[in-house]
Amino acid sequence: MDFKIVDKADNKSKIAIIAVGYNRLRSMKRLLSSIASASYGSNDIPLIISIDASGDEQLYQFVKDFQWSHGEKIVNIETKRLGLVSHIFQCCSLTKYFEAVIILEDDLFVSPYFYDYTKAAVNTYGQDDLVAGISLYTPQGYGYGHMPFIPLRDGSDTFLYQDVSTWGECFTEKMWNRFYEWYKENKERDFMEAPMPSLIKKWSRAWSRYYNAYVVENGLTFVYPFNSYTTNFSDAGEHGTTGTNAVQVPIVWNECPFKMKKVTEMVSYDIFANNEAIYNALKLSKDDLRLDLYGMLEAPLKRYLLSTRVLPYKVISSYGLAFRPIELNVIKDISGDNIFLYDTSVLEKKKYDEKQKKNELLWYYLHPYYYKELLPYAMYRYKLSIKRHIKQWLKK
Repeated sequence: MDFKIVDKADNKSKIAIIAVGYNRLRSMKRLLSSIASASYGSNDIPLIISIDASGDEQLYQFVKDFQWSHGEKIVNIETKRLGLVSHIFQCCSLTKYFEAVIILEDDLFVSPYFYDYTKAAVNTYGQDDLVAGISLYTPQGYGYGHMPFIPLRDGSDTFLYQDVSTWGECFTEKMWNRFYEWYKENKERDFMEAPMPSLIKKWSRAWSRYYNAYVVENGLTFVYPFNSYTTNFSDAGEHGTTGTNAVQVPIVWNECPFKMKKVTEMVSYDIFANNEAIYNALKLSKDDLRLDLYGMLEAPLKRYLLSTRVLPYKVISSYGLAFRPIELNVIKDISGDNIFLYDTSVLEKKKYDEKQKKNELLWYYLHPYYYKELLPYAMYRYKLSIKRHIKQWLKK
């Protein structure tokens, strides 16, 4: 489709909504229903529905017939398969016609106030040189380590996190163009040397692998809301053969004024979900200290290391696991034996006791009232794993 149909001068003052789909009719119905029910305060909101070529005539007809009462509706149905990365890139390139675009894949569901939040965030951060994008989704876990992620609330509505959002995201033309110029020069790399979680490096069909590498290598970040404006049904599709509710999060259902601080004043997390305020709390620089609160050990060591792992280095100080979020145990100097500040230049063995293991298990994985449910859930997951391996073996 020739997207020049949206090349109008007055569109440069509008934030467009782009609903992205392929072959999931039920998912697209759910997403568009939530978009149609949202609050806008205007009847001049562009909606673009872009469907990659799948041959699903029911889906094609549904999006053509879908009624949009809040502005112009444009339907794009590809005649040849683009694939997820190329399709997302094509949709993001429409930033040149609008003030910004909101990218919503079809397994998402939006808050009634997702558009109000996005407008406020674009007004505040849309031209900031440090911001590479705006998230509408708020994670409740550190996905690369399968642990809870609890950002430190500071009275603002937003915080900074160096992880690229793909479950409801917004880009301005400036944000997208800077990334795409970098991408053209770096797309053939394998990114194994990039300072980001190894799980990201293994992704083969995710456009966010490139964007994450771009963000970390250029010292950029994403703006995230403390309260989520999208949630994810994670329907079976390009990234998985079965659905899951693991990434469902509560979304905002009430209207409220927004308080958004300057980037230099915001709570900030690196791509490994470490709060960067820890550097000041420990009076150590980024050049000297490696943060590893989730025990991933996926980045090169420096002279000092703060980690939850028991390692053969000299312990300078140690902290407990009491506060949530985790970084407060260090910032507030809560004594204990779960988080260790090491001097990696001095080798020294340390014993890991059972009491410490139990404390960490309860903090990371379990609510104390529901720990008895862990065993049956573990058995359930184990049986699923065995069945999956048997099916793979039978196919050979």
